[in-house]
Amino acid sequence: MSVRVGPSAWLMRVIAIMCGTVAVLSGPRTAAAQSAQRFELRIEQGRLAGNVKTIRVRRNDAVEITWSADRLTVLHLHGYDIETTVEAGQPQTMSFLARATGRFPIETHDGQDTVVLYLEVHPR
Repeated sequence: MSVRVGPSAWLMRVIAIMCGTVAVLSGPRTAAAQSAQRFELRIEQGRLAGNVKTIRVRRNDAVEITWSADRLTVLHLHGYDIETTVEAGQPQTMSFLARATGRFPIETHDGQDTVVLYLEVHPR
């Protein structure tokens, strides 16, 4: 015995199936859909100003670190192989998706390669 479905019930079933398909395809929220974890940091005389030693984010977070400096400074985020050159008075943003978990040094590449900060990426 079959049950006849009216137009509104049929439409509701189609919408339910489509919503389920979208939910499956989209999966968990992506980093692009989340707001970025933003940090503003300053390098003075080759050292990080302030009392920050470590910044912490979670895996798959979008991260934006805006750097300013009192002189030309090259910064390198190890583990992600991201390098940013900051000129005095011209802030630069280091943007990336935190895919790898762990503790990663960010250091200046000015001949002394000094660690200025650590990035910790924790699992979700």
